[in-house]
Amino acid sequence: MGYCEEVTARLKAQGIRAELCHGERLPKLIRNAEKQKVPVMAVVGPKEVQSQSVTVRSRSGGEHGTMSVDEFIEKIQLAVENRTPF
Repeated sequence: MGYCEEVTARLKAQGIRAELCHGERLPKLIRNAEKQKVPVMAVVGPKEVQSQSVTVRSRSGGEHGTMSVDEFIEKIQLAVENRTPF
């Protein structure tokens, strides 16, 4: 949870809306986010905590793979500036 809170805080510090969801199994959390039409999800599991990264999924493009938090922030900011899907 500590790493997830750190990632959320870094996103919010850059002006990116972020919400931390936990408490249920990971596949259920992903499915719920897809049903709610969340544009971009940063999924953090044990592998991501170990490698200090996030796995990114978007509503428009599916899974984008694993990337560093800094790279994730850059891609979100670029998409917002250009008004393009992630």
